[in-house]
Amino acid sequence: MLPLENSDSPFKDVFSNAHEVTAETKENRTIYTQVFEIDNGIEKRCINHWHTLCNLPASDNAVYICGWQDITETRDLINALEVEKNKAIKATVAKSQFLATMSHEIRTPISSIMGFLELLSGSGLSKEQRVEAISLAYATGQSLLGLIGEILDVDKIESGNYQLQPQWVDIPTLVQNTCHSFGAIAASKSIALSCSSTFPDHYLVKIDPQAFKQVLSNLLSNALKFTTEGAVKITTSLVHIDDNHAVIKMTIMDSGSGLSQEEQQQLFKRYSQTSAGRQQTGSGLGLMICKELIKNMQGDLSLESHPGIGTTFTITIPVEISQQVATVEAKAEHPITLPEKLSILIADDHPTNRLLLKRQLNLLGYDVDEATDGVQALHKVSMQHYDLLITDVNMPNMDGFELTRKLREQNSSLPIWGLTANAQANEREKGLSCGMNLCLFKPLTLDVLKTHLSQLHQVAHIAPQYRHLDIEALKNNTANDLQLMQEILMTFQHETHKDLPAAFQALEAGDNRTFHQCIHRIHGAANILNLQKLINISHQLEITPVSDDSKPEILQLLNSVKEHIAELDQEIAVFCQKND
Repeated sequence: MLPLENSDSPFKDVFSNAHEVTAETKENRTIYTQVFEIDNGIEKRCINHWHTLCNLPASDNAVYICGWQDITETRDLINALEVEKNKAIKATVAKSQFLATMSHEIRTPISSIMGFLELLSGSGLSKEQRVEAISLAYATGQSLLGLIGEILDVDKIESGNYQLQPQWVDIPTLVQNTCHSFGAIAASKSIALSCSSTFPDHYLVKIDPQAFKQVLSNLLSNALKFTTEGAVKITTSLVHIDDNHAVIKMTIMDSGSGLSQEEQQQLFKRYSQTSAGRQQTGSGLGLMICKELIKNMQGDLSLESHPGIGTTFTITIPVEISQQVATVEAKAEHPITLPEKLSILIADDHPTNRLLLKRQLNLLGYDVDEATDGVQALHKVSMQHYDLLITDVNMPNMDGFELTRKLREQNSSLPIWGLTANAQANEREKGLSCGMNLCLFKPLTLDVLKTHLSQLHQVAHIAPQYRHLDIEALKNNTANDLQLMQEILMTFQHETHKDLPAAFQALEAGDNRTFHQCIHRIHGAANILNLQKLINISHQLEITPVSDDSKPEILQLLNSVKEHIAELDQEIAVFCQKND
């Protein structure tokens, strides 16, 4: 055993100064403590050592009592807590900074929109002034949406949820189209906006087109925002590395206010804005997003700027190249063809949202029905035919996700679009996974509605001819005997065309017994042919007590039966004509 003060003893540090404090503890009867590390040959452990002088009972002599406590885990826990505490403090500071910045940036455009609306509510504006106010309010609303979009993009990038989706892209066309979309802004400021490319013909590059376009749009928007006169120029080139690889080089040059060296150092930091930028609406996140997106694409973003002269941003991104025909290119604009007639149900608990969407769809020439929640929407779908359901995803009683799941469980092929104010990717994935055809971000513009409605029209052209007739069930019940199938359908038509008018007459005459007999026959015939919608409506009629209070509801249901039978008549006619 080594002496405790030996240089090789793990306790040498404890006793190296023990003699110095012995006199003090003897005189003052104090407890001496010290914390030190010892190396046990495997790892270093943190030890708390204490000793003190203790008088023995019935003796004038005293002894030293000492102890050791291994506090390694306790120390590590305290250190970890300190780290987390510092993180929490930093997060609180960042949150306060975020709220302070965003409250200002969001309140500014909202105040502007409210001011324009107040002007529009008056009667003193000329037609030109009203058009100008509406245009400016709309542009301000778009900038507010862009601001919120930037906040969401930062969240996705920093959480690692931003996934690039590389595709074969015609870069010159994509750049040209993006540049063209800013033409009106440039013209309104009398700025010369030009776009040139030295890309070789027929070359495609593999890149995420949305991420690339977002970077270009952000830089181009900034260039136009901070340029009051002169020009903004975009140049694009391709630097070959080998037959399959190259580097895209793009510059965005403006003759704007320029940046000082101090501003350049702060430019790519979160919420950073230049002195000129603080006079404009913005989040201070745009350039940070550009930097991170280009970094994710293994590229680089640099700038050169001189106050009073202008700024040039240079982007370089390594890419794969190909001379094949593009599978996905920047899409040329084609005339949008909309379906001529659609019956659309919208479900939303917010009256303003319903009114706006209804007016937009009415403007496009469509009939619109409304539901205030998923329960009401589910009932309406069971009672009549719709060509499209547009539902908010967050509603009381039954939300849009649950509504979609229930409709799909009923084997409904009704096209369903979900609407959400949450632009997170997992919200969209949740909507699609429960059976929605689309999950769209609010608010819907007329252009977005037109685009998706035109695609719905294309789907309608290849949809089955029979929306309501269950031909497969009919085949199974008749051993595929076409003549028997036609006889059953014709008999169904004949009987329902007798029972339905009789039901209307009985209801009017107050003959409840005859009324229920007619409805019961219709319900039975619907069951035989597996006509689900007619089954649901007739069942509702059977269980609804007839009274003066319920008559309006019953009449509405009877009219739904009448409309539905008219649709069945058309399908039966098509079936019989095809199988003559």
